Amino acid sequence: MYKKIFKYLAIFLCGYILIKWITIPQPFVLSDFFIGLVMNPLKFFAASVVYFIGFLITGRVICELFHRTRKKWQKREISGAALFFEYLFLLIIFFLLFNLGWQQTFVFFSLSLFYGMISIEP
Repeated sequence: MYKKIFKYLAIFLCGYILIKWITIPQPFVLSDFFIGLVMNPLKFFAASVVYFIGFLITGRVICELFHRTRKKWQKREISGAALFFEYLFLLIIFFLLFNLGWQQTFVFFSLSLFYGMISIEP
């Protein structure tokens, strides 16, 4: 149980740090965005590491949720309430991060979802 709570806190923390460290200028100009990344290489490197860690954790959680959902549909011994709350926690984290920075959150969760889906073993 503590391991799952730690994973969800790590997902939120990684997403939050990513949003705060990778700023997207408004109105968006691609050259300004890249210049901002190049001018702060340490900040960019740290944000990249945090993104990669959060990406892997989120992808793994999504993969585990898919496996547990498939087992639940096959009528195996998995609690539906626990599964529902795990999906709910992931959705709450998504909406909290979405309110902080929708572009970064969209990239973070869409690539994590894609990674989680391709890492599912039959």
